[in-house]
Amino acid sequence: MQTDISKDIKVQSMANQTVGAAEGKTETGLFWRKTFTETSKDTLVLVMGYGGSLRIWPATFVEKLAQKYVVITYDNRGTGLSFIPADPTEYTTEIMAGDLDQVVSHLNCGRFHLFGYSMGGCIALDYAHRYQEKVQSLFLLSSTAGGELYAKPQSEISAALANPKGTTLWEIYMSTFELMYSPAHLQRCEGAIRAIYENSRELPTSTIALRGHSYAFKNFNGSNYLADLRMPTAILSGTEDRLMPSQNSVNLVNALPNARLILIPDCEHAAHIQEESLVISEIEKHCV
Repeated sequence: MQTDISKDIKVQSMANQTVGAAEGKTETGLFWRKTFTETSKDTLVLVMGYGGSLRIWPATFVEKLAQKYVVITYDNRGTGLSFIPADPTEYTTEIMAGDLDQVVSHLNCGRFHLFGYSMGGCIALDYAHRYQEKVQSLFLLSSTAGGELYAKPQSEISAALANPKGTTLWEIYMSTFELMYSPAHLQRCEGAIRAIYENSRELPTSTIALRGHSYAFKNFNGSNYLADLRMPTAILSGTEDRLMPSQNSVNLVNALPNARLILIPDCEHAAHIQEESLVISEIEKHCV
């Protein structure tokens, strides 16, 4: 059995509040981090998308949210410091929803707010379906219901995402972000992207895990159970999202019984980077 690291590992002043954090692993080897302040109350769990570890979340995004919430982030299987199954079939949204439940059960979260980004939204939907009683509210950013409700990106976008170009890790990172942003937006967000790269470059996701995450996404279909999800749900998308076209968010809000749609004009796939303050404001408005 693996033990927790529950010491404060980061203390920093922000908006007159001290931001603290603790880290650890579940008994099965899922790495988690808890970020909090003296004013943190309800728990908010963030679920990262395809191929990303918790280090892909911008530090400013997490720390600003921690002014109000106890923020739980974690490494999906195959990423960061979590275990890495070698068989792609051991990566499904159902299995990864079970991983999420191990994390929140390990941390005794009780009922909590759930936020999923991109493929992380697929995991969050699967979790909300299987553990509905634990989800106080649901927030989906740039995600999809999959199945017949999946609005695909252009084929060249999908091909480029599956086969990133570059000989260095930075070039590979940038080739992915170039799919997420127009040149003008990429230039404006480059500082945040560079900070994410520096935070995550020591633990790049392996090819084995990327195959597994691709398998999970391709086999996800939440369209059959959306009508049964009763928790308050917010769905946010950038109107210019090329990776996950905003039609996916429209399809989600039309299929969910208690959902509202937020569309951000001239915004692309990572709204929490491009329009951080706006996204935080919408989270705080919804997750009450």
